[in-house]
Amino acid sequence: MRERVLAIVNLIAKYVLGSEESSISEQDLISELLSVGFEAEEINDAFSWMERVALQPGATGPQEVTLNYPNYRVFSREERQAITPEALGFLVRLRTLGILSDEAQEEVIERAVQAAEDQINLQEIKLISALTLLSHSNDLWQREIDCFFNSDWSRIYH
Repeated sequence: MRERVLAIVNLIAKYVLGSEESSISEQDLISELLSVGFEAEEINDAFSWMERVALQPGATGPQEVTLNYPNYRVFSREERQAITPEALGFLVRLRTLGILSDEAQEEVIERAVQAAEDQINLQEIKLISALTLLSHSNDLWQREIDCFFNSDWSRIYH
């Protein structure tokens, strides 16, 4: 069931990012998710998970983003056990490219470790990263979020 809830979160993020309307109805989202075969309980779980992630400490409102040269971070044993090597590599890549600040990277890692029932995989770390970036700024990172969900690294460089 966890995979289906994360799939719903992914669809919601894509729907919100792909929508040109400034206001998206929660009812429209729910209707669309029900029409593709998700159950009401799964949809509710997805919204609850997104709310918990958004309300966790460190999820403040929009902030001014400054890109600095990245620091190199050593992951603790607990973090390496909670997050797959592929997902850790993805976080390092985001930080090196300047997409995540040191603080945002720490926030993503903290959320991932807290949410880890099983090891957090690449798709899950992408969702947590996207939600973290979105909680900091709705418009500033939309292109970058689209790029890393689609693994389109060439657009980030240009």
